[in-house]
Amino acid sequence: MSFTSQQALVNAKISIPAPGPHTISRPRLVDELRDGLRRPLTIVTAPAGFGKTTMVADALRSEAGRLDVAWLSLDAEDRHLIRFLYHLVAAVQSAVPNVGRAPVFLIGRLQLPAASDLLTALLSELAETSRHVVIVVDGYHAVSSPEIDAAIAFLVDHLPTQLHLVLISREVPPLPLARWRLQQRLSEIGLESLRFSAGESARFLTAAIGLALPEDLLRTLERKTEGWIAGLQMAALSLQHSADNASMASFAQRVDAFGGEHRHVLDYLAEEVFNRQPQEIRDFLQRTSALDRLCAPLCDAVTGTANSRNLLIRLEQANMFLMRLDENRQWFRYHPLFAEFLRAGCDLKEQQRQHLQASRWYAANNFEEEAIRHAFAARDFPTTVRLLRDFADKVLARGELSKLRSWLDELPDDLVRAHSDLACYKAWTLCLAGRTAEGQPYAALARELETDDEPLHRRGMLGAIHAYIALSWGDPKDAVALAKQALGRLGECASFFRVYAHSLLGQAQALAGERVAATSTLSKGVQLGQQLDNHFMTVDTMGALIPMMIGQGKLREARAMCQKAISRFVDAKESPAPVAALLYIRLGIIDHEQNDLESARYRLLTGIELSRQLGMVFYALLGLRALAKLQHVCGEREAAWNTLAEASEIAQRPESTRRARLISLLIAELQLREGNVEGAMRTLDDTRALPCAVGEEEDLLAARIYLARHQPTRALNILATLEKNAGAEGFHGSLIVIHILQALCRKAAGEKAAATRCLSKAVSLAAPGGYRRVFLDEGRAVADLLGETRHVDPGFVNRLLEAFALDEETLPSSALQQSLSRMEREILKLLNLGLTNQQIGEKLGITVSTTKWYLTQMFGKLDVRNRTQAIARARQLGLL
Repeated sequence: MSFTSQQALVNAKISIPAPGPHTISRPRLVDELRDGLRRPLTIVTAPAGFGKTTMVADALRSEAGRLDVAWLSLDAEDRHLIRFLYHLVAAVQSAVPNVGRAPVFLIGRLQLPAASDLLTALLSELAETSRHVVIVVDGYHAVSSPEIDAAIAFLVDHLPTQLHLVLISREVPPLPLARWRLQQRLSEIGLESLRFSAGESARFLTAAIGLALPEDLLRTLERKTEGWIAGLQMAALSLQHSADNASMASFAQRVDAFGGEHRHVLDYLAEEVFNRQPQEIRDFLQRTSALDRLCAPLCDAVTGTANSRNLLIRLEQANMFLMRLDENRQWFRYHPLFAEFLRAGCDLKEQQRQHLQASRWYAANNFEEEAIRHAFAARDFPTTVRLLRDFADKVLARGELSKLRSWLDELPDDLVRAHSDLACYKAWTLCLAGRTAEGQPYAALARELETDDEPLHRRGMLGAIHAYIALSWGDPKDAVALAKQALGRLGECASFFRVYAHSLLGQAQALAGERVAATSTLSKGVQLGQQLDNHFMTVDTMGALIPMMIGQGKLREARAMCQKAISRFVDAKESPAPVAALLYIRLGIIDHEQNDLESARYRLLTGIELSRQLGMVFYALLGLRALAKLQHVCGEREAAWNTLAEASEIAQRPESTRRARLISLLIAELQLREGNVEGAMRTLDDTRALPCAVGEEEDLLAARIYLARHQPTRALNILATLEKNAGAEGFHGSLIVIHILQALCRKAAGEKAAATRCLSKAVSLAAPGGYRRVFLDEGRAVADLLGETRHVDPGFVNRLLEAFALDEETLPSSALQQSLSRMEREILKLLNLGLTNQQIGEKLGITVSTTKWYLTQMFGKLDVRNRTQAIARARQLGLL
């Protein structure tokens, strides 16, 4: 769908409904709603047709200038959590434009914790506004689900004082209403309040038919409709047809014949409203009844006529239950009850015909989601599969993974399992979302189904997805072979997976130690992605290229690349798009290296949030890993370990050795920085035992550990090999780290002159790119040598020394570095009571795997290997 088309549909959902032609003021309800705004939540509930939406919109319109209104109209399409949150944020931004910079559009399926993270970020920004903001969620009954209910409950429980939520629903939502009533956090407007009073009914009917009915007829209608506004509207519409020439006796007969039961109203609609329309109008109504939204070109396509625009105008002017969705009168919908009535008059075959025609029109006009939704409604699965294949590349290029996954979820599972590409798509999207246990069976099935008869581009797509699986769960050398095979099959086509195969090949080459080849492959992939407008894979490939550039010493070039790309991926309000998630994380890492820690924190938090919106757990893991390192540098030890625990849980969920390696390496690094040398060594040994390639990061960490164990010679041996390889590959960024560690080893060996020469090499390589943290993270030992290297670059060295002084002012003492976090102390107390891991997790509200993770960290800090030793050691230290 084009941006303009998409925005039009979104705008329709987040616009306050316009007043109808016969809307009357209801001061008592305005006062009731205004009074309810003193509490966080107001719930407006009643069956269809009782004027809930009109009442709330009219009441809030009267408060214009005193408060800001964020309106969200829901339908069944919003029942997915991510789509719901996407539109909720868009609605809030329409009222308070300066919020939502980090938690913006949602293009991917969020897991439940991510919903609370998103809402927390949104509420934090809203808390800073001085305006009174009312968020209205209209049609909540259409989307209520355990996930969305939990998100709403979290929102209500954390609303700041200047914020208020109004839920409009046909049903009482399954929320903790009893608790909120006791806490006086809830106001309720129900059926009894919403019913038209006798006076309101009289004013409405007078406005609608232009004639004041006698008191007895008004009382009769009031009794029959029981204040049901839609019923009164239907009655008024019927009375309008004969208002000019009917006698009062005729009015009385019509009023007397009017029924208050829904079935009677539908019968009445047929006999007194629908049947009174010209044949042209009746045909049009029935032949468009399956459409949930209408515009003239769509109606022309479905009805086979060319005058739909005129007919829509006539229907709107006649108040024939046609609701305007935008100010330009382009899009409309039928009143839900009227639509149900119309559909009841169409057989299944006619409804399917309408859905298929609508699907064809939407497809031809690039409304991918609507085209597929109507194909689903027609139960035409061959068409649905064809459209899914046609649109998959476009959807994926925009990073809309959740959309593809939702289509696959809606297809019958036996149909997915019958096609190799559908099974492969399903496996891939599930694995990307961290649901590997569900995805792996589909991956195995896709391999079994693949044949040589399939088109080459489809076999190339399958090969690329198999390469991804090998990269995450197998040997990177296998991934290299599979990615090359996929590229061979894809040839020169414009497929999404051609760029993806470049990205996978480059990442696999890097993991296999082929960094020069990886850099070349990834550079080609970025260029190709830009040529093909494949935004998602351009960013993915760029995100893999940037660490290569940093390793080459091109830190400033990497920053410029990130910033230029990020500027492209924003919405109309200049808020970041989720597809840019990995770029924000990489830019945060660059900020960190250049010692701009405040900017680094903002970028990492933004990238993590966008990753969750995008549905990419690996991106989120990378962001959390970088954030933990930043927090540790800033002296936030407990926060760092908690962040790393969250990252560890993500890594364990798909059981990927690649992801486990990333977490283990940082654990060992932080253990070493906290002085737990033996714990770091054990963690590194465990990491080396994982079935994945050993890279430069492991070797550098091993050198640091040997240095900390006063074995500089062993460290120098490792560093010599690394220096030779990095020099041959031209990886000057790697050489900076290597030379710094060599300097520390020489210093430890008493070779000060050699140490100074090594550090001078590091300074000469680091100064042009602005590498700073690589020096600062090594501590005082480097600072003591830096003064001897001023001749290399006086300005750069002086700035480093100033940064060292600031670091020493903010870093915690050694004793604090070694102390247990709050969570670890709580676990230690429960451990002392003899509780199992399961019982500890239940007590603290964490998973068993997270409990085990905290135990591992605690054992390392206490320098013990099991529970018994931990309790004994803690008692010895006075912790118990």
